[in-house]
Amino acid sequence: MAKRNIIPIFIPFAGCPVKCVYCDQNQITGISSTVSGEDVDRQIVRGLENGAYSPAEVAFYGGTFTMLPVEKQNELLQAAQPFISSGALSGIRLSTRPEKLCEEDFARLKSFGVKTVEFGIQSVDPDVLTAAKRGVSVEEMDRTVVLAKAAGFHVGLQQMIGLPEDSFEKDVKTARWIAERGDFARIYPTVVFKNTKLYAMVAAGEFHPLSLKEAIERAAYLLDLYDAASVPVIRVGLPQMERGAYVEGPYHDNFREFAESHRLLAPIFKKYKAVESVEGSHRAINRLVGPFGYGRKALEAVYGPVAFRSKNSVEEELQINGEEYTHAFN
Repeated sequence: MAKRNIIPIFIPFAGCPVKCVYCDQNQITGISSTVSGEDVDRQIVRGLENGAYSPAEVAFYGGTFTMLPVEKQNELLQAAQPFISSGALSGIRLSTRPEKLCEEDFARLKSFGVKTVEFGIQSVDPDVLTAAKRGVSVEEMDRTVVLAKAAGFHVGLQQMIGLPEDSFEKDVKTARWIAERGDFARIYPTVVFKNTKLYAMVAAGEFHPLSLKEAIERAAYLLDLYDAASVPVIRVGLPQMERGAYVEGPYHDNFREFAESHRLLAPIFKKYKAVESVEGSHRAINRLVGPFGYGRKALEAVYGPVAFRSKNSVEEELQINGEEYTHAFN
């Protein structure tokens, strides 16, 4: 999926009927105030002035947009209309909970120029949903996604790994469910923030987040699954934040880069008894080597010294010991 030109507007907690055990949107987004139509207007103007080329998309993130009062939804959406009419914006995208939406709701959103809707699915395992206090059933999520697709929206579905009561098998089940329904996906590892139920659970010894290694390996497997289903994954890992913003869990600025490196490593270990050289484009070599030499260190821990050689090419293929080795990138 080509990278989109997005002007983000964050509305943390706005409209949320529940507070999930992991959620502290103020820390994740760095924003704690409410948003008005005037704020939307100012942020769009600022985004366009600061280099967002036209046509851009305005995106409402961080809250449960469709659970705001309808008047508030319309106020925020109406603020974007002059920019859509002028051609500065191509449309609107928003994130919300996958529940309590009907055909009339989707028709109203579409009339304002909303083209993409992202739903926080997180998991399709009932025990995980209960433990996370999501307050929504798998059946309701499925119904909502079907309605959104039928209304012609581009639908993104978000998955969380490492939630309470979660497991590798449950994450795979969720990814398969998403891959059957979504146009694109996001993968977020569960990270512990203060002022959340999860923080209290960690303090009481009731919950242990995934290690960074476990989360990287799990995300890499899911990336392969989504890639096989031709579902782009537009984000892997949480947005960048300061170390003091979270308490515990598999957060890293380069989380996706670690996962992409691991994707390449796993089949190499299965296929090759010896690796002496790796050759490929600069980009492909960088993906394999990974951040802080993650992939290179893993290879050399198994095979000993490995010669890496970059060549001028736009292709993603690598050659292992002079033999072509291909692995898809999501």
